[in-house]
This record gives sequence, structure tokens and C-alpha cells, in this order.
Amino acid sequence: MFLKVFFLFIFVVINLNGQYEKVKIGKIDAYYQDKITQEQLRSIIEEIEKILETQTNINIFDYSNDGKPIDILYLPLSKKKLDVESGIKTLKIQKSKIDTFQEYILSKDDDIKKKALELQNLNKNLNQKIHKLNLYIEKMNTKNITSQQEYNEIKQYISKEKQKIKQETNIYDQKRIKYNNFLKSYNQKVSSHNLLVNQYNRLQRKIETLMRSMKEIKGVAKGYTKTVLKTVYKDGKEYRTKETQNYMEKIEIYGFDSLEQLKTILAHEILHLVGVGHIDTKGALMNPILQENQVENLYLIFEDIENFKSSF
Repeated sequence: MFLKVFFLFIFVVINLNGQYEKVKIGKIDAYYQDKITQEQLRSIIEEIEKILETQTNINIFDYSNDGKPIDILYLPLSKKKLDVESGIKTLKIQKSKIDTFQEYILSKDDDIKKKALELQNLNKNLNQKIHKLNLYIEKMNTKNITSQQEYNEIKQYISKEKQKIKQETNIYDQKRIKYNNFLKSYNQKVSSHNLLVNQYNRLQRKIETLMRSMKEIKGVAKGYTKTVLKTVYKDGKEYRTKETQNYMEKIEIYGFDSLEQLKTILAHEILHLVGVGHIDTKGALMNPILQENQVENLYLIFEDIENFKSSF
């Protein structure tokens, strides 16, 4: 008995060649009724067509009633995005409170210095008067008083000076208490301000962490992949090939912050629809991350054009 050994070779061929497509306006969810009209969307599509075809010199796509639909769909916000939006609202409220505290602190800074200086001067003057009276009393204690009248006059003077000192001491104490209460309230506001700043900074770091971990999908070109297996014989040997072809069916847009952003998202997905893939070049329209320079001014950079030529 002879064993016949067969060697099976399978080659995978993936068809990545781009192709001309037709598009049309599909469904626009009611959520977007105040954000975009069919006329505006049609105008955006025409603008994209003009930009892409001017830069590539190829008729990439056309608008047609039998084209593949562009749907503008509303999707509920993810938990992470809800947390981010809620956090941003809280940040704005906290920032407003911080600004109010800072205005108060700055406005009272001069008052604190003036009141502290006033108390310092009052205390200094009071101590000088007390010291002066004490010196007078010491002097009178060593003096030889010769009459009752002189004694009474000295006693009366000392009493009047003590009364003046007492009155000024009361004034000083009242102002000191008032100043201390004011300072206590001021310090409480400073503590509240510092606590709020710390909370603000912690929340800001949390939001930044959430945003870095959150990849929000703004749109997608949807379709399906068809695989065909073929068997061929060459030189008496059997070979099998597997050809994979991508068939795009429609574009779905899930959200946009402005019509300019929508134009960029849609242009990106239209290029996917016709068979152009992602590139990692910063600033490129086909970068998988939305590029701000493209939102400001939609165009194909050099790497986009090279990517297009290799795919289309």
C-alpha cells in the first residue's frame, strides 16, 4: 500500500482596491432636526466631492437617488461621556465659585493690612500712655508732697489718665475683637477657596483621565466581507486560493459638534466607503483620530493622497 501525500497550499488574496461609489441622504433622526437640514447635508456632500476630486483628479463618488445611504443617527451617550459632561458642568460651577472667592480675597487683602496697622498703632499709643502714667506715678511716689491739696490734685490727675486709658483700652479691645472676627471669616473663606481649588484640580485630572481612555466613535462606513474559495491545479499540484472582498453598504454618522466637524467626519467615512484605509500620520484626514486641522480646513495632505493612490 502506498500512501499518497497531498500538499495543500492556501493563498489569501484580499482585495483592497478602491472603487467609485454613489451616495444619497438616508435617515436623519429627529434629534438632529434643529442641527442640520437635508439641504445643508446635500451641500456638505457636494463640497466634499469637489474637494476630494479636485485634489485627486478622480471622480470618486457622486450623489444619486440610487446611491448608498448616509444616515445621521442618534445614539445615547455612553456612561463615560455622561460622566465627562457632568464633570465639565461641575468644573464650570466650581470655577465660578473659585473666581468669586478670589475676588473677595483680593478685595479684602488691603483691608486686613489697614486694620492690622490701625490696631498696631492703637496698641503702641496705649502702651506709651500706660508707660508715661507709670513713670509719673513712680515720680510722684518719690516726691515730697507738702499739702493735702497737692496730693488730691495728683490723685485726680492719675484717676483721669487711668479713665482715658481705660476708654482707649475698651476701644482697642472692641476693634481687636472685630478684627479677629473679620480675620476668622476671611481665613474660613481662604480655606474654602483652597479646598475648592483642590477639588477642582482632582476633578480636572479625573476628567482628563476619562477623556484619554474614551474613544468616541463619530461615524462608520458599514458593510460586509465576502470570501470565495477557489481550487486550481498547476503542474499536477492542487492549490487553493481564498479571495476576500469588502462590500460597503452605507455610512452612519453618530454625532457631531458643528457642521464643519460633520464635514470632516463624513469625508473620512466616504473615503472608507470607496475603499481607502486609515493612516497614522498626524493631521491626515484618514488618521483614525479626528484631526482639528481638518475640521478647520478640510483637505488631503500628501500622505492622504499617497494612501489614496495605493488604495484606489
